[in-house]
Amino acid sequence: MVSVILLTLTNGKPCAAQAADAKHSSEEQIAKVKSDLQHGDASTRQAAIGSLVHSAISPQLLAEMRSALSDPDEVVRSRAATAIGNLGADAVAAISQLAAQLKSDKAKEARETAARALGRIGKAAPSSTDQLVPLLRTASQDDADPVTRVVALGALAMVNDELPSQITALRKYLHHDDALVRMKSSHALGMLGLAAKDAAPEIVEVLKHETDAHRRGYVARALGNTGDPASLPVLEAALKAETDPGAQGEMRGAISRLKANPAVKP
Repeated sequence: MVSVILLTLTNGKPCAAQAADAKHSSEEQIAKVKSDLQHGDASTRQAAIGSLVHSAISPQLLAEMRSALSDPDEVVRSRAATAIGNLGADAVAAISQLAAQLKSDKAKEARETAARALGRIGKAAPSSTDQLVPLLRTASQDDADPVTRVVALGALAMVNDELPSQITALRKYLHHDDALVRMKSSHALGMLGLAAKDAAPEIVEVLKHETDAHRRGYVARALGNTGDPASLPVLEAALKAETDPGAQGEMRGAISRLKANPAVKP
């Protein structure tokens, strides 16, 4: 047994053979994803592109992800936009395709994810914002889907385009009839952090009336990010009443962030 350990470890680090195996595994993974993205079964393509949303191999598959933006399946197109957006500045080359998806894709989720991806790319690559801003402004005003309009507003705020105006527009959606729209608006404001602190009392009301645990988690996270200590009592009360583990975790995290704020008295 000792000899096996000595063969595989040198000063606590993987030996050359292990490193080669890891490299080989990565190459195999890339080959499998490439193959699966060409599969005739939509669910296989969905799983393949979904695996790239948070993956170390994604930068090596940008070309394939860009091709997936034209997939006949709307889920594949949506996930492709998300995966591309996560690459930030490395995905500038995909802007024109994401713009086309935002402008004309029939699937509202594909348009929503395209808007979010453009915001992430613009934030990471400020030189691209002149190209992005007109597209996002149009979507924020004209898209038929209120969620896509909200996400486009959040993307504009993310790239610091007339930030006060975008915050004002997002706050209006906190009072929308659709709970999903209210949650998306809360989330977008939370992504802006302290810049959206004045919206916290309205986000508190969203949390109070939210009936879905998953959405409550997102709203709670937004409250923690906006940094208003006045949100603490509502978050603490919500945590006591919450039964969903995921939402509980978000609430605890939000409470912890607010209590770490110097403005919060012990």
